[in-house]
Parts: sequence; structure tokens; C-alpha cells
Amino acid sequence: MKFHKLTLLALALSCACCSLAQTAYKGQLFINNEKFTIQGSLLRVQLRVSYNDDVLNNGEMLNFTPVLKNGFQSQALSSVVINSKERLKYENRKDYFNDLVRTNVPVVTKDPRHGTRYFIYDTTIPYNDWMRNASLYIESEERGWGRTPHVYEDQVFKKIVLNTVPTSTSDFTVDEVFVNGGSSAKAEWVQFLDPTNVYSSELSLSGVIPLMDSRKIGKMSNRKFNRAIYEELKKSLDTQLQVQGTVVRNVALVGYGAPIGNYKKNEIESNERALSLKQFLMKNNSTATDGLTVTWVPEDWDSIASIVDKSSMKLSGAALDIIRTEDVVAGREDELKMLGDGAPYAYMKHYVFPEVCRLKYTAILERKSNGYNSGFNSPTAVSVSQMYASANNFKVGSSEFNDIMDLSARLFPDNAEANIDAAGVALIRGNIAQAQNYLSRWETDTRAYNNLGVMYMLQGDLSKAEVYLKMAAASGVQQARKVLDYLSNVKKLK
Repeated sequence: MKFHKLTLLALALSCACCSLAQTAYKGQLFINNEKFTIQGSLLRVQLRVSYNDDVLNNGEMLNFTPVLKNGFQSQALSSVVINSKERLKYENRKDYFNDLVRTNVPVVTKDPRHGTRYFIYDTTIPYNDWMRNASLYIESEERGWGRTPHVYEDQVFKKIVLNTVPTSTSDFTVDEVFVNGGSSAKAEWVQFLDPTNVYSSELSLSGVIPLMDSRKIGKMSNRKFNRAIYEELKKSLDTQLQVQGTVVRNVALVGYGAPIGNYKKNEIESNERALSLKQFLMKNNSTATDGLTVTWVPEDWDSIASIVDKSSMKLSGAALDIIRTEDVVAGREDELKMLGDGAPYAYMKHYVFPEVCRLKYTAILERKSNGYNSGFNSPTAVSVSQMYASANNFKVGSSEFNDIMDLSARLFPDNAEANIDAAGVALIRGNIAQAQNYLSRWETDTRAYNNLGVMYMLQGDLSKAEVYLKMAAASGVQQARKVLDYLSNVKKLK
């Protein structure tokens, strides 16, 4: 009897421990030790991902992508590629990891206790309020030699639990940081990017594909819809792709729908359409598998409200009140239909909803420098490089250097390097508002992290500054280490 009880106890404990791990990818990936931490304006996501050696057959690879979802809001996190042993050998032979810059490449470790392999997933994204009650999904894209990719999606945490890094009441202010009363950055703190000395040049292209114009792409079947979107993207990128050495690095697609019909139905259909489109683009080699994201907003009420607010629609104020106060699921659309005998809703259905239905795309193109000119076949990349070279004839922080960097950003507002460098100049000058304007589009670009950290430090948001500076320092930016050392010394003086 005693033995029986001990056996049952051991079994119960074993089951309890197993229950702590959530599964994905046909139950073959085990996710536990989850931690979601708010650090200033950022959300840090940490997971332990375990799997057996035989999770993949030879030649297979698995693209692992966590996705946060809350209603119609979603955010894909950094992707990680899990390779089979044979696939890994192949990828290493063709210098796969040198050609593909990743934001999150963890080290896979053998667990001798359980005979499994595991890695620690650790990434940081900008935090939004909707993430507080979000669910965490794992999207697993299975690829093999000559096979059509297969995508699995699993909900691993129904509601994430957020932790907040506490802010000490003794945190120092800007006045305490700058003991000499300064409000501008030292030149040695600021990072300037050299567009003439990079492995490759990048170009960002973005645009909008209307879904309810005369072509009515949004009403097509999934098969025809996928083909139409593919052709639109191809047409937009063809000019640059004709330049030898140019490849597509990343493509991000965000679809927006209108509130026609049941919300839950719209949500299901939009998710299915997003998944179908992603699979089609992967099949047609539109970009690398870890460089493609497709998300969908089933009902874009933010855009609807913005259009109504600027329109001449009767009872627009009352309609906006309903949009802002009534819950989508609880009957927002029904309330709008009853307003003014249905006239405002009829107006929106005819003029507003078709305008909202669209697909926004952003593509990052790269022209590799393997024997070719590092710039794209456009004057922009070359001119930015030339202007940087001209500025380098003068001392960093001099009026000549600053003026050239400012001019470069004004001439090429869509160039990341020009804007990040101009922000550095603004920080040295103490013009924090101008620096923020230059950096606003590049907050998720790792190259901007150092200057973002310096900017937040000058604004007095030291917790956020440290997060960005530590990420920059981790990627090897020497300027970030200098600023962190400075802050550490100031703390010691208190």
C-alpha cells in the first residue's frame, strides 16, 4: 500500500511538472519558463523552448514565430529558425547565417538530464496597452526540400501575465545626470552610421493596395486574391529587383477590413486570408521565410473614425461618440445603424468602408556588395554615401559637419542612415524635439538604439534610455557603453 501511494504521488508530481510546459507544432515543441516584462515603453518576452532531436526529419527546417494577439490587434515577434542536423550542415556551407541578419539567433543547448535540446528565446518589442490582455500564439512554418511549406498555429498562453520593472524613487533626474547643467549630448556618446562602409545597402519601399476600388480585389476568391496581391507587389518591386545583386530581405503586409457583417466571422475570415496569402507568397519565393509577416485588422475602426471626423457626414459627432464608447462585439455597428434613421451608416457604407479596405506593404530590399556597387540603381543611396564622405572632411560636431548631415536627412527622408545621423547632430546641438522627429520612424531599427537611448536620457526617461543603450551595447556599439558607464558613475556619486 505504501509503495502504491508513493507511485501515485510520483506520477502526480510528474504530471504537475509537465503541465507547466505548453506545447506547439503538433505537440513537439515545449514552451515554459515564460516571462513577459514591461521595461519602460518596451515589452521583453522570454521563453524556454525544448524539443527532441527527432522533431524534424533530415533536410527540414522550422520557422518559429511567437505572435501576440488581442481581438483585431496582433504583433509578430522575432523569428527563430530550427534546423534539422542535415539542414544545418547545408545552411552553414552556404554561409547562411552570414547572409541573413537576424535579430534573435539563440544558442541551442543539449539538456543532458532529459535528452532534449532547448534554447532561450529573448526579444524586446515596443509595448502597447492592448498587449496587457493579449494571448500568445506560436506560428510554426515547416519547410523541407522541394515541399510546399506547412504552417501550424497554436495558442500557448490564453492571457499573458505582465511584470513591470519597478522604478526606484531614488532614480536620478536629468539635472542630476548632467552635473554641469548641460542639456545636450557629448559627441563621443552619439553614433554616426557610415553608409559607405556597410556590407550592403538597404532600401525601404512601402505602399497601399486598395481592395475595394474598381478592381474589387477584396471580393475575389482566396486563390485569385493571392495572385492579384502577388502581382501588385511584383510590379512595385520590379524596378529595383532588375538591378544585379538586389534581393528582398523583408516584407511586412497589414490588411485592413471594414465592419460589414458579424465581427467574429470577419475575424476568422481575415485570419484565414492572412494565412493563405502568406503561404502563397512563401510558395512563390517572394522573400525569405523569416522575413515575411502578414497580419490583418478585421475591422479598422481607427481609420473609420479618422475619415468620419474629417467628412461632411451628418451626425458625424454622434457617430464618433458611438465608435469611441460602444464595444465592437456588444453592438457598435447596430447602434450606428439606428442613428439618424440609418443615414450616417449608409453614408459610411458607401463612402468610408470601401476606403478603409486596403493592404499596406513595406518591403526591405538589399543589394549585396559581392563585387557590385553597394548602392541601388538610384541616386539616393550613392548621394547619401557621398554626403557622408563630404561631412567626414570636418570634425564631428562642427557646424560644417552638422549642416551636411542635416541636409542629407532633408534630401533623403526615407533613408534610415541619413535620419539616424541627423538625429545624432540634433542631440549634440541639444535639439531633442528635432532628434525625436528624425528617429520616430526608426524605433525598431537596431541601428538607431544608441541614439534613441541618448535621446531618452536627455528627456529624463532614464529607465527607457538604459533599455535602448543596453541593447545597443549588446550589439557592439562602443558609444552606448560609454554612456552606460557615465550613468553608472553618476549613480555612484549620489
